[in-house]
Amino acid sequence: MDGRDKAMLPFGDRRLIDHVHQRLSRQVETIALNSNADAGGFANLNVPVIADDIHGFAGPLAGIHAGMEWAAAQPLPFSHILSVATDTPFFPEELLAGISQTILDADGHIGIAASGGRVHPTFGLWPVSLRSDLKHWLDDPANRRVTTWLQRHPHRVVEFPLVKARTGDPFDPFFNINTPADIADARQHWKTAE
Repeated sequence: MDGRDKAMLPFGDRRLIDHVHQRLSRQVETIALNSNADAGGFANLNVPVIADDIHGFAGPLAGIHAGMEWAAAQPLPFSHILSVATDTPFFPEELLAGISQTILDADGHIGIAASGGRVHPTFGLWPVSLRSDLKHWLDDPANRRVTTWLQRHPHRVVEFPLVKARTGDPFDPFFNINTPADIADARQHWKTAE
């Protein structure tokens, strides 16, 4: 949006990233933020900020890979990471529970969110054990699409219901903000979804 970092956009009395952080902190104990921007803007969140380790803008997969590498390097390494997007402040409060229940019996599977029949591949539960495969995939600059890499691995798609907006209309909890018009729409539905 006009070259601005969407995470820093004002939304209500806070920034988009603050809303996303609050929603995510209700679901997980440990949060790390992937950003290639100045980490100082995120100091109030008190979370580690990790930059992509794949050079050049490699898209969401580079952030997922950076998260996997960070998770694997922890004193008690994580088996999975949950990824969310900073421009989607209404994602379900039960995102982690819904995805993890679906892949619990499927060792090595990736879990991906969907709603209204649309897949949202940036919202996923990713086995950290796939980090080497992802790194090799990203070594080729032609490989950037999340869905293409996802098709190479066993995965399950988890459908989340639409929520009811203040207007009574169905509203996608994975509504993402890409334009000024999207911000206006999001503000209209904010009180219902937050």
